[in-house]
Amino acid sequence: MFQIAASVPPKWVDLAPGLRGLFRHGPSEAIVSARRHLRMVMEEDDRSDPEFAFVTGCVIWGLVEWEGVGAADGDGVADLTADNIVALLRQRPDVYDKLDRTYVQSIVDAAAEKKGSGRSPTGTSTEVPPSATPAATAPNAPIAKTSRAARPAKRSGRSSKAAPAN
Repeated sequence: MFQIAASVPPKWVDLAPGLRGLFRHGPSEAIVSARRHLRMVMEEDDRSDPEFAFVTGCVIWGLVEWEGVGAADGDGVADLTADNIVALLRQRPDVYDKLDRTYVQSIVDAAAEKKGSGRSPTGTSTEVPPSATPAATAPNAPIAKTSRAARPAKRSGRSSKAAPAN
């Protein structure tokens, strides 16, 4: 049974040395925001990277505060705007990658869980041991005799002997 949880408070995430962001939780809203952002970006320029647009859409929705991002003019902390978030993700591939692998991937995974079922695990499960014998140790199956007994050759054509006279 699915348990309704109380609202999850925003969480600080270290993005790089001296740079961190406060992210809110909400997979459904983040997916909707990411799709909307993706559509908007692709309508403006269909040569844009859809994956980058999706990730930035999630981050724009989820990031509510940041520390360690200086303004372009060098005066104080940069305002938290969609344009500044996109600029940060374009200028810092390490930050983009970390957000994609952690924050956005967790949202996509949560959205992929349908009706309380998680994704199918890969590999050997700890609950059920493997039932098949590994191929290297399995006994070989007996090989049936495949050769057949030789049949006498059929005669073809006329006989070289003359037919008996009656």
